[in-house]
Amino acid sequence: MKHTVLIPILLFFSYNCFAQLEEGEGFCETKKNESYFPIDISVKKFFWGISYYTEKKIGKKKFNGKTYIEFKQTWKGGNSDVLYLRTEKGVVYAYREEFNKEQVRYDSSFKVGHSWKTLDGNTTYTIMSYQGKLTTPFCEYEDLLVMKADLKDEAFLFYYLRGKGYIGATTLDKELISCMTPKFEFESGKE
Repeated sequence: MKHTVLIPILLFFSYNCFAQLEEGEGFCETKKNESYFPIDISVKKFFWGISYYTEKKIGKKKFNGKTYIEFKQTWKGGNSDVLYLRTEKGVVYAYREEFNKEQVRYDSSFKVGHSWKTLDGNTTYTIMSYQGKLTTPFCEYEDLLVMKADLKDEAFLFYYLRGKGYIGATTLDKELISCMTPKFEFESGKE
């Protein structure tokens, strides 16, 4: 699979989450009373297939009179993308520069079975569960929000943890293809 297909998918859902651990907080623990899509996390790291990327909060930007938090995804090869997110009354919005519009990324009132399309119409998202489970090399997660992303030629399941946001993805057969990591192997103790 090529990064050009993965980047829009990840941009749609990974905006929400980059885990810089707080004092005393476990990497695998949920924050039960927090959002599945927190936009206050500063840094998060992910493996995706044979690659990896880091997402960092880099600032704020205004579009059409609304202020969005900027997140920059930087991939292994140096390619990067910027995602713009904001929240209002339990709804997470993403601004799409190519359309000069925002779209709903997630609404806390969505029930299991709720579906919606991206502005370009290329992807349909469906809420599959609020009790999902995911096992990664680092954690065994429970009580996850699970969203299905249907593209023209493929589909994925994306997993979200309260207080952390996006934590991983699988194929429809539940084969792990992406997960949050506390650090990359090559970092040699750097955080």
